[in-house]
Amino acid sequence: MRLPLIVTATAAAVANAAYPGDIVYYWVDQSASFVNGTVIGGLQSPVGAWYQAILQAAVYQAAVKSRRESLEFQQLAVSHAAHNAILWVFHGTRLYNSVDAALRAVIPAIGLDPSSSKGTDAVRTGQNAAAKVAEARADDKITNFVDFTYGPQNPGVYQQTPGSNPLPDVPQARFITPFAALGDITRFRAPPPPPTNSEEFEAEVRYVKEQGSLNSTVRTQYDTDTAYFWRESSITAWNRFAGAIIGNKLATNVPASAKFYAQLNYALANAGFAAWDTKYHYQVWRPQTAIQYPSPWVHSGRNDIYHPSWTPLLRPTPSHPDYVSTHATFGGAATAVLRVAFNNNNDTIERTTWSSNVTIDNRGVITRAYTSLREAAEENAQSRVFGGIHFAFAGVEGIALGERVAKETLRKFDDNWDKF
Repeated sequence: MRLPLIVTATAAAVANAAYPGDIVYYWVDQSASFVNGTVIGGLQSPVGAWYQAILQAAVYQAAVKSRRESLEFQQLAVSHAAHNAILWVFHGTRLYNSVDAALRAVIPAIGLDPSSSKGTDAVRTGQNAAAKVAEARADDKITNFVDFTYGPQNPGVYQQTPGSNPLPDVPQARFITPFAALGDITRFRAPPPPPTNSEEFEAEVRYVKEQGSLNSTVRTQYDTDTAYFWRESSITAWNRFAGAIIGNKLATNVPASAKFYAQLNYALANAGFAAWDTKYHYQVWRPQTAIQYPSPWVHSGRNDIYHPSWTPLLRPTPSHPDYVSTHATFGGAATAVLRVAFNNNNDTIERTTWSSNVTIDNRGVITRAYTSLREAAEENAQSRVFGGIHFAFAGVEGIALGERVAKETLRKFDDNWDKF
């Protein structure tokens, strides 16, 4: 494995590009705003990861093909690859104007005339890269219909929760072809959750009932803010976190930047597929269902857990099974990639500050600072417990699952990066 990336990536052609920032991250940021805005309004977790992986696959393909060209050429090629990859995913929607505007805005800053001989070559390089990825992913099973039938309304069995969709989100996501030729996703499946009638499970449900309630009297303000802070799309959040750590360090090394964000988003996508495989294999009920279950089912035989109107802080409960937490799985995958990229086995990072604009409950902007990747991943997992939508064990095993998938994705990446 030719890593750590940040240290050993092949240097790009040295040039003074007019665009001063990291062009790859420019498109990471733009792509998030497209899907989280009013037109698309967000994507289910594994689909959002799939989308970003396709985008970064096209960007890296363009970066590799143009690596011997000037920085301006690389930036223009990458931008057209990103533009076309995004619109391939969302063609037929009203995103065209927004994506076109993002490309139009950055072209003057790049400084290479698209109509010039070199500019035309750069545009074609980017377009060809996006087309190659689109062709490879045309039959990756994301559009296949997979039916779902809820199991019996017994303790522990996943059921629809109040306010959620009638059927759970994208059950076909566990069958999507992984990136980087990862192979059979089921080999990463998390171990079985604690038995529903066990003492451990009872302790877990009591904890989330108290900590995760909308009107909790024991949850601290910091923990409430933790739930709010990490509520946004994990794909957006972890890409922003990576961008905050790296900054403009790779701005003049487009192939290195493209490789890093491709690795990160391949790992996130594969982790999302693996999380969905675990979720739909075990089909564990959500805390809201457990707390609203009318008859005694816990290990102790007591019925004091029952609360028919209990509501989680982060409402409504997401429309898919509890175990594992995909949020936690993404965190485990992202931090595993960041550790390898910086050759950092002790998790320490420079103090990194970033903010989340929280729209729920009119909370507003929350800013957090981290000096440890492990701390960030664990707080991300715990946020779902404080939000009342996951049991703690779903977060613990989610982190572990994400780490396993990411490590294997990285191991295979250099030989299979073009296995889109």
